[in-house]
Amino acid sequence: MTLRAVPPTTSRLIVKRGGSAITSKIPKPVVLVDTREQQPFTFERFPNWIASERRTTLPTGDYSILDMEHLVALERKSLPDLIGTLMHNRQRFFRECERLTTFRWRALLVEASYHDVKSPYVNCEYTSAAPNGVSGTLDALEVKFGIPVIYASKHRALAEEKTASWLSKLYTYWWLEENGMGRVLQEGDL
Repeated sequence: MTLRAVPPTTSRLIVKRGGSAITSKIPKPVVLVDTREQQPFTFERFPNWIASERRTTLPTGDYSILDMEHLVALERKSLPDLIGTLMHNRQRFFRECERLTTFRWRALLVEASYHDVKSPYVNCEYTSAAPNGVSGTLDALEVKFGIPVIYASKHRALAEEKTASWLSKLYTYWWLEENGMGRVLQEGDL
């Protein structure tokens, strides 16, 4: 299948305060990547969003942001990994979800669309897995633990873009809040 998505925007989230853009005053985040990630995302394609990335051992999750390690945890799962985890390591995964609840901002990024999750798993070692069971478990985890599920894409480039965009915007609003400028979107913010 050919990827026909538009390229990522080259601009950052535009933030205005007092009628003037202040985007250039806001530093870009350094993304922390857990050392246990076997095929980690890379973010050099997003220099307008991400300052750099650094490998480190994170207590929970696969990605975080420098200076926000105690606030942000993003857990990443490919669809085959998610299915295998739910079939064979369910209790361990639920414990991981419990640990995620200690973070102010947390999410589970699934490298698949919701359509992919709900479709039969034909080219996967877990062909006996029930798509309704997988999607229902994700819904239950979202409700029980308050962990948003971000359905990204099986296409690595799009999943990386979604991750970079989410982390960049999260950092931007945290920085605004920390510097007394308000976290919420205001008139003029894009």
